[in-house]
This record gives sequence, structure tokens and C-alpha cells, in this order.
Amino acid sequence: MLAKVVKSHAVLEFSPFSFPEIGNPESSAKTVNEFIVPGLSEIQAPETAEIEVESGVDEFSNLEDILQNARDEAAKIIAQAEDHSENIAQAAREKAEQEVAARFAAEVSAQAAEMREKLAETIEQISALSDEITTRLEKDLVKLALQIAKKVVAREVTIDREIAMTLVKVSLGKLHNRSIAEVHLNPEDFTFVQAQREKLDFRGSLDLVEDRSISVGGCLIHTETGDIDARIESQFEEIAHGLFN
Repeated sequence: MLAKVVKSHAVLEFSPFSFPEIGNPESSAKTVNEFIVPGLSEIQAPETAEIEVESGVDEFSNLEDILQNARDEAAKIIAQAEDHSENIAQAAREKAEQEVAARFAAEVSAQAAEMREKLAETIEQISALSDEITTRLEKDLVKLALQIAKKVVAREVTIDREIAMTLVKVSLGKLHNRSIAEVHLNPEDFTFVQAQREKLDFRGSLDLVEDRSISVGGCLIHTETGDIDARIESQFEEIAHGLFN
């Protein structure tokens, strides 16, 4: 642009000139001088060039300002876009967390409802079985009591021989005085009962038999009309049968 301005200025300054007249030295010299450097005192090329340079610098500065403004604006747009992107990402995370929490709450609620239903069913079943459970508990308690009683009696009959004597006497009392009875006793009880045979007060035919299959404290009586089972274990079986049937 600067070269164009200088060229334009030079054309304007050098256009009004005339060729020197031949034969006139002074005129020739003057004209030549004017031709060579016409209007030397009026030329303002340096000042014009400086103005144009300054104008070019100003335009360049303006261009730099525009570019810088464009950069700043682009950076601002990028920053806004990044902030907007971060906000979108944060909103997406919050939404995902809310969805997960809602799904978890729904699953927990469904499981809790299912557990409540099962609990209600279990309570109903227990209520329906309460009578049966009570009966079973009672039977178990009775069985336990019988087991304890057996152990107590087994201990007592080994200590007190009178128990066997009493069982034999009570059993014979159920027979007719003219009956024939055969009483089987444990060897440990046989000696004691045999020594006190008269205390049995039985007027029929009586025969005492030593029998190891009979438990201590009990007896088994055979007669022509039937048997009388007075063994300890048989007595407890009869009691249990009466309780559970």
C-alpha cells in the first residue's frame, strides 16, 4: 500500500514539465535541472511515507486487536461450553443417582411386602397348629415324666425289697383262693419273697419261680385262666397307653 501512495505522489509532482529549448544554455541548464529534479523544494515524500506507515501500523494494530478479541471471544465460548458440559454431566449423574435410589427403594419395598406376606402366612400356620403343638408338648412332657419315674422306681426297687413283695401280694389278690398260681421273680427278689411267703396270704396253690428275664421289683404270674403281668416296665407301658390313647 505504501509503494502505491509514493508512486501516485511521484506522478502528480513530475507531470508539469517541458523539454529544454535547444540553443539556450541557461535555459537548457535550468530546464535540465528542473527536468532532473523538478519541484525539489516542494516534494513532501518523506512526510507522506511516514503518515502512510503510521496508518499501516494503526491498521496492523487494529487487526491484532480484532484477532485478540476473536481469541478472547473464542476462549470465552469454549469456557462457557465446558461449564455447560460439566453442568450437563453433573445433572446426568444426579439423575442417575436418583434413578438408582428410586429403583433400590422400590426393590426394598417389594421385598418388605413379600416378607410381610410370608410372615402373615407363617403366623396363620402357627395359629392353626397351636392345638397340635400344645398336644405334642403335653405328650413330650408326659413322656419325660414317665422316663423320670422309671429311673426313680428302678432305683427304689433295688433299695426297697418290699416293693416286689407288695406287687406279688396285690397281683395274687386278684385271683380266686383256689387258683393255681406260678409267680416268676427276679433272683434278687426271689430270695426275699420266699423267706416271707406266709405274708402273701394266698390260700390257693402257689409256686415261686426264679426268672432272670423279670426285672427287679416286678413279677409275672401264670394261672390256668390267664397271666397277670406285674413287671415294672409293663406297668409304665399301661400308664402311657392310658395317657396317650
